[in-house]
Amino acid sequence: MLRGCTTSVDRARLDAAFGLRLDLELDRHRGSCVLREHAGVIADALKHFDRDRYELHAWCVMPNHVHVMMHVSDGNDVPKIVHSWKSYTARAIGRGVIWQREYFDRVVRSPREFADTRAYIRENPAKAGLMDWAWVG
Repeated sequence: MLRGCTTSVDRARLDAAFGLRLDLELDRHRGSCVLREHAGVIADALKHFDRDRYELHAWCVMPNHVHVMMHVSDGNDVPKIVHSWKSYTARAIGRGVIWQREYFDRVVRSPREFADTRAYIRENPAKAGLMDWAWVG
């Protein structure tokens, strides 16, 4: 357990605060922004198996991170799909390691959460100051 976190409520608050801070830093384009110049490669990889292994509901390629909302088809799983995206795009871009090992995922549990998550993904570029950003779907 984390120091200072004595209950699951404390942990949830800490996780929420961390998530907000991380979003803020990403939207300020901190860290490597290698994805900016290779967004087309990444977008093509995301769309390649759409309606085959998964159904894309929303996606955006940001300069330093990617958001994807999808429904995974039977017989496929998220870790393998994400690995294939990362492996293919890293080789195509040819810059060595460009992805973190881990990724953040979550289950959408209601129509309201679906709509909110989809809107967040689609609006993320504008929120980060990327006007007329082409890499949103």
